[in-house]
Amino acid sequence: MAFLNPLFLFGLLAAGIPLIIHLWNRRRVVTIDFSSLMFLMAAHRENARRFQLRQLLILLLRMAIVALIALALARPFLTLGLPVASVRAKTDLVIVLDNSYSMAYQDVDGIRFEKAKTLAIDILDTLRHGDSAALILMSDIPNPIFRQLTPDLESVSAAINAAEVSYRATNVQPSLELAHEILAASEQLNKELYLISDFAENGWKNWGRLLNRSGARISLLPVTEGEAHNTNIEEIRPSNQLIGVNLPLQLNVTTANHSVASLARNMLTLFIGGEKQKTVSFSAAANESLNTTLTYNFSTPGTHTGYFTLTEDRLNIDNRRYFALNIIGEVRVLCVGEQTEYLALALNPGKNSRQQSAVSNQQRDFLNAPLTADTMILPTQCTPAEFETFPLEDYDVIILADVSEITAPIDAQIQKFIRHGKSVIAFVSRYSDTDNYNQFSDTWLPAQLGRTLTWTPPRQIRTYRETHPIFDIFPSEGFSMQYAPQFHSGVALSPTSESRIIAHFDDDTPFLIERSHGTSTVLLYNCGLLTHQSNAPSRNATLLRATTYTNNLFVNPYFLPMLQQSVLYTATANSNLLTRGGHIGDTYTARYPQSAGGKATIRLKTTVDTWHNDGSDVDNGTVVPIAEDGTLRFQGTERPGIYQVEIQTQGRLQRDFFAVNVDAAEADLARIPLQQAAARVGARTTADAETEGTTVEADAYNVKRHGREIWGELLLLTVCLMLLESFLSNREKAVTIGEA
Repeated sequence: MAFLNPLFLFGLLAAGIPLIIHLWNRRRVVTIDFSSLMFLMAAHRENARRFQLRQLLILLLRMAIVALIALALARPFLTLGLPVASVRAKTDLVIVLDNSYSMAYQDVDGIRFEKAKTLAIDILDTLRHGDSAALILMSDIPNPIFRQLTPDLESVSAAINAAEVSYRATNVQPSLELAHEILAASEQLNKELYLISDFAENGWKNWGRLLNRSGARISLLPVTEGEAHNTNIEEIRPSNQLIGVNLPLQLNVTTANHSVASLARNMLTLFIGGEKQKTVSFSAAANESLNTTLTYNFSTPGTHTGYFTLTEDRLNIDNRRYFALNIIGEVRVLCVGEQTEYLALALNPGKNSRQQSAVSNQQRDFLNAPLTADTMILPTQCTPAEFETFPLEDYDVIILADVSEITAPIDAQIQKFIRHGKSVIAFVSRYSDTDNYNQFSDTWLPAQLGRTLTWTPPRQIRTYRETHPIFDIFPSEGFSMQYAPQFHSGVALSPTSESRIIAHFDDDTPFLIERSHGTSTVLLYNCGLLTHQSNAPSRNATLLRATTYTNNLFVNPYFLPMLQQSVLYTATANSNLLTRGGHIGDTYTARYPQSAGGKATIRLKTTVDTWHNDGSDVDNGTVVPIAEDGTLRFQGTERPGIYQVEIQTQGRLQRDFFAVNVDAAEADLARIPLQQAAARVGARTTADAETEGTTVEADAYNVKRHGREIWGELLLLTVCLMLLESFLSNREKAVTIGEA
């Protein structure tokens, strides 16, 4: 026997109330002996015994009535094993059907998801008229086809037949919690929850035990047979986030063999613009991950899309991985300062073949890498006075090289430049006017300037963000102590709340600070670039002009690549032109301030093409509004591939691209032990031969659904006892009056 409302069983305590009243009344009786009545009491003793028995029977009836009412309110029902419980009770069930992409695996006897659908239909066929069901498609998020239990079993069956494998990964917990929420609203005797899945272990991570809040009978139904063998592409990483035209780009591809058997031969193929470019073969040991590098040169600037493929296997969804890369063309830089010749030469060493050769040799000695940007950066020089009226339309980046004071016209030029989505790099030193610069920390400058710092011995750059595009070309161990630049002085900097520190000196003073303004970026370097003359007395007490240096950057091999990377980064940062991508279900976010308040059309391309595609191979697209701050958010990334963004900006059509891929974690098909899974979710059985497995016997399922509520019978019995108690009570009163 079980109870649907077990809390009402506490009402059984009320059955003791009549007994308490009875005992209390007995305590209040006082016996007084009268000599004239003593002979009458002796004669009446036989009648008193019968009277006490009648009172005891009435007491027991009253206690039984209260107890039966409490039991009826608790809604007891009899289950299998009792003859009166041989009637099949009504049943409500929820089917949780795993449709993560691992369910597309091709077993020897068929695709796992098709077997799961057949199993779900068979379970549904065991229901009868009056039963209800609901369906949840499970991936990393629950997809309830029916949010409430429905008696329309044909609709549930049709939804199962129409279900498709998604491109999402697995997370079991949210779907089971939703199933319990649906079943908690059921008032039927039988509540059942069926989880049909391949039970891949990745879907059971990052959460613990799940309480059976609905009290349902949980069944785990696996659809896997034997050991799974699968390979996939885990990740694509370009060797440099800032990629230029006609420069060798290394694409590092990580592949994995999720199998207990070694992989003798597999093919990895690179496609660019929908055309095959390169193919390499590799072998992998059991459960091994491999890194493969392919080199490719892009001949034109702009956004290029492509993908890698693996040799087909039993699960092909994870054998293709997409990417979208921006290839940088020419970057025009305006160098503002009193002495910018060396700065311009560092940006483009090609202007002086002798200097180019010297710097290149140092690069190869210390960084073991060739120059990458000297042919793309085109510098122009001007003084601060000339900059106040300099036309800026044709420039991408401004470098303020030790400009001691920012005048109002210079500030107006810079703010107009930033509003147009362009970027600024500023170098400050002990010779910068602190009070003057601090006026602009509320508008565009990344930090407040403080006191002058002088270091003896000189400081070095201790830490930097290795994943930042400016520093990702440098060795992972950081700047070599032998060749690290030396800094003799600097400025105490206090970053604004909108800024972030990219690099520190070894005393934790900020070296490089970044601040974003929409699609613009301002970089602030805590170092000077120029030499300064000062008057110093000689031994002869005569005044001589002496040259002081704040650092040795210009003669340091790290300066040229760091400066060039800074320019390339600011020319492309926040403009949606870096390597872009995400996983299925991720929200794509981008900024288009010049199209604020407008609309964008986003399409999934059916074939991979280059940026100059005419749109004939894309679907109809989705119109997405752009917020007033220029932010675009798109949540429809439900399929892998290359997505194309089209925006009308200032009378011209702007196109952008981003890649969406499946979550590589789902490719590992290792299973969680079924007993362990059962313990995690509170399943009552995992090894019943009659109900577990890939086939369903209706009779076996219906036997477990036998049961009968008996609260009606209890209430009927209660009424009968109440009538009997009333009869005995009235008879007792009549007898008492007669005897009186």
